[in-house]
Amino acid sequence: MIPILTAAKMRAADAAAIRKGTPSLELMERAAGAIAAAVQDEAPECRRVVVVCGPGNNGGDGLAAARLLSGAGISVRIFTLTEPETLRGDGATNHERARKVGLTVTPLSSARGQRELAAELAGSNVVIDALFGTGLTRPLTGLAARVVKAINGAGRLVVSADVPSGLSSDSAAPIGPAIRARRTVALAAPKLCHVLYPARELCGAITVADIGIPAEEIWKREHALCLLQEEDVIRQLRPRRADSNKGDHGRIAIVAGSRGKAGAAILAARGALRAGAGLVTVLCPESLQDAIVAALPEAMTLGLPEREGAIAAEAARPALAFLKGMDAAVVGPGLGTSKGTTAFLERLLGESRVSRVCDADALNAFAGRRRLPVFGTITPHPGEAGRLLGTSSRSVQADRLGSARRLARRTHATVVLKGAATLVADADGSVTVNPTGSPLMATGGAGDVLSGVIAALIPVIGHEPVAAYCAAYLHGLAGERLARRLGDAGLLAHELADEIPHARRELVRP
Repeated sequence: MIPILTAAKMRAADAAAIRKGTPSLELMERAAGAIAAAVQDEAPECRRVVVVCGPGNNGGDGLAAARLLSGAGISVRIFTLTEPETLRGDGATNHERARKVGLTVTPLSSARGQRELAAELAGSNVVIDALFGTGLTRPLTGLAARVVKAINGAGRLVVSADVPSGLSSDSAAPIGPAIRARRTVALAAPKLCHVLYPARELCGAITVADIGIPAEEIWKREHALCLLQEEDVIRQLRPRRADSNKGDHGRIAIVAGSRGKAGAAILAARGALRAGAGLVTVLCPESLQDAIVAALPEAMTLGLPEREGAIAAEAARPALAFLKGMDAAVVGPGLGTSKGTTAFLERLLGESRVSRVCDADALNAFAGRRRLPVFGTITPHPGEAGRLLGTSSRSVQADRLGSARRLARRTHATVVLKGAATLVADADGSVTVNPTGSPLMATGGAGDVLSGVIAALIPVIGHEPVAAYCAAYLHGLAGERLARRLGDAGLLAHELADEIPHARRELVRP
């Protein structure tokens, strides 16, 4: 995990590192080295770079990176938002160092400087955006906004220092005009804008650069919000023993389906099987059994009493008896919210003690209620989350982080708020951000697959929140793999389930 820091906590960690003996100029030099390396990584054949610097430390990072790139034989042209003579502290020092190695620094405060910037942008390979960093809290206006517009309009590859200029590091939404970067070098730790959409989209690829701030200074300032890393998942997914059998890998129940929605049950079961569950049984209306077996013969079925194609209230007794022998269950996909099914759910969730993943209609059935059942893990999309919170999908999307935390407190459940940058929130306020996924996954049934994957991992990992974020990562990685073949549209949800073993193979080390 990597902590995600606010601007204030980043400044505090920075100051602590300096107090402990690392000169601020050395921190800036390390930041510059990471920025220069990102430029050379993105454009190995790069010959001309434009560096646009602001008045603060972010500008100092850019000036130092310009000097390092020039030393590597790259032609560099530097522009500053203010007169270079107004720079202070480490920024002034790096301006002097740049001047001494023969670099030209042109202020943009004049019309001539702005014309020269336009000409240099047209002939450049890469632009380093070092205008504004974590301290920005207001929309850019005037000259700064015009410079951002010119850089975006030039169509060049842009590498941003710490934060794309114009974004607030503490906001998931752009606060005004902002740079659209190909890569952003996040210094020391990621910030909110790096991990949450829509700001995340402007950051491009994210590199988190170690600039020498001690890890304990990063960690002690933020535990409540973290970015999931591949290594966190690898540690949980172990190779199977050579002598293992199906009983060792989890008995999973899928309580799902109603007339016209058998597909949801099939997809959840397929997700569980593809994630490695040893045995999967679908508990569904009796009339759906043949369809489910025909579509997925690897799953078993238990037919339950039904009324008009939906599970009836009296199905609770046989379902509860069956769940006693299960390791985990998915409850909800495609069930419907008829009166009888809701009564069934009330009893099932009230009396069963099996670990369960509640999705779709297991959540919709309780929308608007003050008293909620014990869910375990829930996997709402924004609309379902909004119904449980008594608000709208739009409101949830406007504040995904706050909504996930409120929903976790309200339900006392592990909340997997689906969407771009899926959030896994616990009732204690901690949130893990999943970095994997693709727009290709925005299709019906993808969430049903995820529910099955989570349930399959619960008995293997043993801790529901960890199983939830590992499943989200694996599910998203499968989507990324498919996107490389299919593009950004046209996915069939069963294909996502079928890609899960390939994604797992990418992670599980012998």
